[in-house]
Amino acid sequence: MVDNINSSTPGEGKAVQRGPGTLVKGLYVGFATATCGGLISALVATLRNNPRSRLYIVGTTLNCFILGTGFYITRDIFSKRVFKYPQDGVIPTRERIILSGASAAVIGATWGAVIGGRRNLIPGFITFGIAGVGGQVVLNAIEASTKQDKLGGGKEWSSEAPPREGILSRILNSENSPVRKLSSEEYVSKMRDKQLMVDAEIALIDEEIARLTKKLEEENARKGIESNSN
Repeated sequence: MVDNINSSTPGEGKAVQRGPGTLVKGLYVGFATATCGGLISALVATLRNNPRSRLYIVGTTLNCFILGTGFYITRDIFSKRVFKYPQDGVIPTRERIILSGASAAVIGATWGAVIGGRRNLIPGFITFGIAGVGGQVVLNAIEASTKQDKLGGGKEWSSEAPPREGILSRILNSENSPVRKLSSEEYVSKMRDKQLMVDAEIALIDEEIARLTKKLEEENARKGIESNSN
């Protein structure tokens, strides 16, 4: 007797993975990093007037593509095989830093050894590891600040626990910043001051119009008297 596969109930059997796979996503990341690397290398080659600018741009773009693709694929493999995180699971902040640093170090050491031999293995491991950790730390800070701003939008804060300012607000409110972000009260106060200045200018214009009108009426009256006397 042959089992009817089509009659199986939903949820039975192996779940089918939908969406682009790891390789396709890695290629997307590689194209993005290659684009950034190509633009930056073109700018650097133009500023330095490099005689081999085309070769320099192509080489940098290719390196950025390989490193970006390799980093994403390595990070995905570490996430699923080493850290055992589910596909759509949320990775803790600290372990994201470790994951990105380890992935960047591995791909940096591997590619450094490929293009420069064993002598570039350790420098590539250290340099790219530090870059991966630093980049993930910055990304975590930006995400935390953005999430805090979204959560603080509809939440009432007490005087003992003031809302946390975002990165842009902290920069604008810094003492060394040439510009400063105005609060709602300060903005309303400035608008009222400007309105008072406009009202004062309008009052002066009205007085000038009244003075000129009176002067014109007096001149017309004087001309009328002179014409009657003649």
